[in-house]
Amino acid sequence: MKMIGRLIWLMMIPCLHSCNKVIELKLRDSEIKYVIEGVITNEPGVCRVYISQTKNFNQNNQFQKITGATVKVKDNGQEMRLAEVQTGMYETNLINGTPGHVYELSVEIGSQRFTATCTMPQPVLMDSLYISRGPFGQFKFATVSYSDPAGLNNGYRFVQFVNNVKEPTIFWENDEFTDGQFNILQLDASADEKDDPRNIKTGDKVTVEMQCLDEPVYRYWNTLRAGGGDGDGNTAAPANPLTNIQGGALGYFSAHTVNRKSAIAP
Repeated sequence: MKMIGRLIWLMMIPCLHSCNKVIELKLRDSEIKYVIEGVITNEPGVCRVYISQTKNFNQNNQFQKITGATVKVKDNGQEMRLAEVQTGMYETNLINGTPGHVYELSVEIGSQRFTATCTMPQPVLMDSLYISRGPFGQFKFATVSYSDPAGLNNGYRFVQFVNNVKEPTIFWENDEFTDGQFNILQLDASADEKDDPRNIKTGDKVTVEMQCLDEPVYRYWNTLRAGGGDGDGNTAAPANPLTNIQGGALGYFSAHTVNRKSAIAP
């Protein structure tokens, strides 16, 4: 029996050594693309565009901000140029977003040109914001209510802040099955442990911003979440979300309305 045990041990030695072999994955470099994030809201003076550039998979996450771009926005045909106020950030305070207006974005970087069009929807306001417990009573969540206008194909995004810190989870909703109805939506941040920093605790100030989106921008946030963009997707690997920007860039151009409410967690 001792001899059999010794033979088995000797046979296992090569296997043990093989476990230490380093496997190097040869990842192909992805195509470097510009990322354009443009926002116009119905709040006075909010019109800004951020421009950056992607990196290869094995590089750090400090994305290069793009300077020297020519950025213009048309408001119902009247064109204005945005000034570069910081590296990669372009702004103008001459546009006050108006529901129903059509906005056209033009970005020129060297010889490349990117364009996008977005119509600002009519605003839908939150009826209420309150903090409620989840199904098992263990966690607290922000809960919003609103009345969806009938027949308008509405899309919504909700942005949550707890003590002025933005929650990265993407909360979105549309009226595919709730057209014209009164809606109550609990914003589940996917906290699963009592000490999870995403948990809302007694005394926390919770603010929710409700955005009304046109359909292409809604599709962007929908596919971003579905593709794992906020860590809550169901796909095996993240994919680029659908963009409304023409010319080959990533990102989005969103003309949307906003309204906010705040509540203190009981």
